[in-house]
Parts: sequence; C-alpha cells; structure tokens
Amino acid sequence: MKYRFLEHTADVLFEAYGKNFEEALQNAAEAMFGVMCDTKKLKKEKSFSVEEHADSLEKLTVFTLSTILSESEINEVLPKRFEVERFAQKDGVFSIRGKVHGGRWESGKVKTNIKAVTHHLIKVEGNGKLTIRVLLDI
Repeated sequence: MKYRFLEHTADVLFEAYGKNFEEALQNAAEAMFGVMCDTKKLKKEKSFSVEEHADSLEKLTVFTLSTILSESEINEVLPKRFEVERFAQKDGVFSIRGKVHGGRWESGKVKTNIKAVTHHLIKVEGNGKLTIRVLLDI
C-alpha cells in the first residue's frame, strides 16, 4: 500500500509509506494529486522541477508538497507523478530535487481545490518502513 486516507472532520488527512524518505514523499505527492484530480485520466504532457531545503524532514515534506501545489498552477500542470532526483542531508539541512509530470491544467478536471499543505499533524517516522502523515486544507 502506497498511502491511505484517515478520518478528519473538515480537511484531508493521509499517511504515505515507503522504504525510505524519497519513496514515501513520492507516494505522499501521489496521494495529494489524487485528491486534486483523477490522475488516471491525465497524460504526461508537461513537467517542471522542484527544489527545497529544510532543517527537518517534516518541514521538507510541507515545503516540497506546497511548492508542487503552487508551481502546478503557475506552470498550468495537473500533476500526475513526482520523481525524486536527489535527496541529501548535509550539516543538519535536508535538500531535495525532483520533477513533476502531468497533464495540461484544465479547471474542469480539478476535483478538489487544495488551499494548503499544513504543518498541523505533520509527522515523519519509522525504522525500515517510513511513514509520512500530511493534512491538506481544502
């Protein structure tokens, strides 16, 4: 299982899983994309790059997913897939670079408008198998 949605009264809460942070973050992005639109109906026609830095994996998760969300609108891409190209930690700073692939932005294809990726309830944990918990403000 790549991810699962959890009960929440007003917003969207999910957990994404992976054998490492990179895989879990890719799966978290996939879960977010599935909230936004029907990714199965999208072709990989457009792409853009994302790069972020943070002093914790929780912040890196929020920053990366938030950047993907805003850059999707700016670049007019409905996201389908996120691929991590580089992940590193140096001197207490985590950094990530990746590429988002998707289809052309058409407002009629948007299922749910995500206002923000929040810091509330964010969690990154695990030994062996990594879990990322994310709350989306909708």
